[in-house]
Amino acid sequence: MTDMLRLLPGLIILIPPAIAMRGNVYSALVSRLGTSMHLGLFAPTLKKGGVLYQNAYTSVLLTLILSVILGFLAKLVAETFGMTSIALHEFIFISVIGGLISGVILLGISILVSIIGYNRNWDLDNVSSPIITSAGDMITIPSLFFAAVLLLKLNQFNTKGWPVTLLSALFISVAVLCAVKGLKSNDATIRRILLESIPMLFVCGILCTLAGITLNMKLEELIAIPVILVIIPPFLGACNALGGILSARLSSMLHIGTVEPKSFPDRLVSANFAVIYLLSVSVFSFVGVLTYVVATYIGMSTPGVLELLTLSLLGGILCTTFLNFASYYIAILSFKFGLDPDNDTIPLITSLTDIVGVLCLLFAMAVIL
Repeated sequence: MTDMLRLLPGLIILIPPAIAMRGNVYSALVSRLGTSMHLGLFAPTLKKGGVLYQNAYTSVLLTLILSVILGFLAKLVAETFGMTSIALHEFIFISVIGGLISGVILLGISILVSIIGYNRNWDLDNVSSPIITSAGDMITIPSLFFAAVLLLKLNQFNTKGWPVTLLSALFISVAVLCAVKGLKSNDATIRRILLESIPMLFVCGILCTLAGITLNMKLEELIAIPVILVIIPPFLGACNALGGILSARLSSMLHIGTVEPKSFPDRLVSANFAVIYLLSVSVFSFVGVLTYVVATYIGMSTPGVLELLTLSLLGGILCTTFLNFASYYIAILSFKFGLDPDNDTIPLITSLTDIVGVLCLLFAMAVIL
């Protein structure tokens, strides 16, 4: 996407929040479904009024609403920081088209994983978040790329941009109608998910846009070492997967009462911290080596395998330390305030991890390279 990032200035601002939004919405979806399985409420059917239907319906609404919001945020941030960028309607067009494509695919994956997990008696907390975050990373960037290509094609017809403007206005109108309809729904579960999720996801969008600003400010340096652009998605995906596993487990443990919301983590929570650290060593080692192999295979200039391995490990361990403690304290605060940690913890930890992950990777890059 190097040429695309130059043709559409400011587009990179949208990439981290778009990736995170997909993870936030659909990781929270499977986390809620995992909790419903622990509580014996889950049924593998999309019948209206059922747990699966309620969560699928709200996830589609959240995808559309948040895609529009992210388009506004990307433009607002670019203007605030005096950065050259594409127009507002172009941001919204790319965000919504990319969001709907990736959202439909991720919804299908979420439903499939949940039903298979239910039938095979899996603990969804352990498997769903890595699958969704990885699939989200893999699908979101190509979806945004497709939307960006479509935007450029439409602009080539010398129509002064009216098709994109018209479609963007339509997306905004539909998003507003969906928000109103969802918040006025007769289903209390749907209302609660939307009421708790929209404000939190809005905050998360702001946080992840800051990660996009950081990348935009460093764009020339990143393009000079393009392998860093290759490592960013799997690195952040690994961070989010680890944070998602821990957050989902903490949420379920709080719901079923095996963990009490204490000021300091107890032995069970500390054991979960240790597992996440062990997983991070293997996962980030794999990310570093895999990035080197892929870059070498496609003929991209790259530092040595040891440098990329060290860079990934250093950045990953630093980020893991943050997400362990952040996941715990966000979960217990959410629980103490009577909110559902499934709706709040994963989105917030994912967004914070995106910012911290980018900063940790850039710090490791400065130290190693």
